[in-house]
Amino acid sequence: MLKFYSTTVVTIFTILLSTAFAQLTNETVTIGAVNRTYKQYLPTALDPQNEQVSLVIILHGLGGTSADMVTVGFNNIADTARVIALYPQGKTNAYGQNSWNNGTGLSSTADDIAFMNSLIDSMIVNYNVNPTRVYVTGFSMGSIMSYHLACALNMRVAAIGCMSGTMSTSDIQNYTPTYATPVIHLHGTADGTVPYNSGALPTLSLVPETMAFWQNVHGCDATADSTRITDVASDNITIDRFRYDNCNPTGSLELWRLNGADHVYLYQPINDITEMMEVWLFLRRWTHSAPAPLAVSKLSTNELSVAPNPSTGLFQLKSSVSATFEVQNIEGKTILSGVLNTGETTIDLNAAPAGVYFLKTTTSVSKLVKL
Repeated sequence: MLKFYSTTVVTIFTILLSTAFAQLTNETVTIGAVNRTYKQYLPTALDPQNEQVSLVIILHGLGGTSADMVTVGFNNIADTARVIALYPQGKTNAYGQNSWNNGTGLSSTADDIAFMNSLIDSMIVNYNVNPTRVYVTGFSMGSIMSYHLACALNMRVAAIGCMSGTMSTSDIQNYTPTYATPVIHLHGTADGTVPYNSGALPTLSLVPETMAFWQNVHGCDATADSTRITDVASDNITIDRFRYDNCNPTGSLELWRLNGADHVYLYQPINDITEMMEVWLFLRRWTHSAPAPLAVSKLSTNELSVAPNPSTGLFQLKSSVSATFEVQNIEGKTILSGVLNTGETTIDLNAAPAGVYFLKTTTSVSKLVKL
């Protein structure tokens, strides 16, 4: 669960965000047979036909809720930065705690990767999100999940911001990236929930181990430039920013050490920084070099073609391989399934409403537009 440094901050957030809630909606998507919920914040006067925006997925901690993360202050940033903010809700684990399926001992069993893929797909199609500017951030287990998504969705996530949650040991052991994900990590040295540098929890790394992993990914030097953030708040916390040297790309790995801080979220004016602001200032610098625009990369044109597309109902497919397929609507609900034959296959969507659909096989995703 997200913990603030001071309960006074909750009141401050409520005042700051009250005028923005009209742009915040509760949404539902079906993943398989499971309904998943999330909160969606659209920047003011969003015009998908004439502007391309960024996407930030903001993840709650263990036992937390999507509503918790709405209060971290990002919605105010979203309006001026032209960013859509999504706040997904995790499912319960074996202990009844809202959680994420991220390879740790307290994971849920939900298909969170399909959930996140569906959210990204729908934002690209419906709101003209730039596929090169998809970001993930979170607090505590939401931070652990951010690292997991940098692994599982390596070809979709441009950069991550991690607050008070380290990498799972399974991700450290099994992840070999194709795309070197830029990372900013903020963590208190007195964190009693996710320890900083001693007493690691089962299935979790410590901060130095997490940083060492990403130093290796980016080819950084073992040393880092250190800057002490101006200390003006009376919170008994000092902050050191470490920017690792000679990373590829330059400046792609940062650690913000919150000296004396427990497992808390820092926010001005109670503290010297607002963590979400520092995360965004880092994330916005990065674009993915080769993002997958949909959940799975498309087959090459000599393997699968669709015509006509758009169509009023009948889609003629030509494929060099045989595979099972599903056609899903924008909410992830399967409306048609069958076998894609070698050669030609006709898909009939005459009974479906006009809109965008996704033809998915085990190796491909193609967008279908029904007129």
